[in-house]
Amino acid sequence: MHQLRKRLILSFIVLILTTLVFVGTSFAWFTALLQDEYTGTFGFVDVDLDLYFDDGLGGRVEAEEYVIVPDVTKPGVYNINIVDSNTANHFEKLRMNVIVKSNIDTYLRVKIYEQLTLKYVNFEGVETELSIIIEGVMPFKYELTDWYDNRIIDNYLYFTSKVKRVNETTPLVIGLITEYFPDQNFANYSAGYSLQIAISVEAVQWLYGPQNVWGLTQAPWGANW
Repeated sequence: MHQLRKRLILSFIVLILTTLVFVGTSFAWFTALLQDEYTGTFGFVDVDLDLYFDDGLGGRVEAEEYVIVPDVTKPGVYNINIVDSNTANHFEKLRMNVIVKSNIDTYLRVKIYEQLTLKYVNFEGVETELSIIIEGVMPFKYELTDWYDNRIIDNYLYFTSKVKRVNETTPLVIGLITEYFPDQNFANYSAGYSLQIAISVEAVQWLYGPQNVWGLTQAPWGANW
């Protein structure tokens, strides 16, 4: 009787060990199977804005956010001088590029928010900033060969081709404002005026992105996406 009980206990132990080995082997096999099933890379959409002023010597002056008071700025809002052509941040010197880092084909669009302001000192000696309504849009020289100006409809400029980065280490640079009009000068405003701009850059994957995210079944320039 004692011998039979001993054999039963040993058999039970062997059964447990065998089961554990089977479960462990099966888990390892399924894990390896799942790990080997996908060998590609995930696609992603990534774009950025490059905003600066041309210094006229082949260099650049970085655009700075609008300063309200010392150490306090308007996030994402940039100040453009429209009074003095000799300043580093004058209207004619603004340059704007879109940096495409996406590893899949991407459509992109840009919206420019423009606000003309006038600063003056009131009768109490307090400096006041007054917003001025702009009729139409400010006369930046946009590169419209590959961009479509749809601002009269939805305030966006659309890049008409799907794009992606050059390679893993090199983004694609797309110019939107690369110069001012040759042989023309911007008509400067009177002292106290300035222009504040903010830029929104939006990008979606080319496959169903414009339809599902932007709600556009057809491209604004009348073609299929």
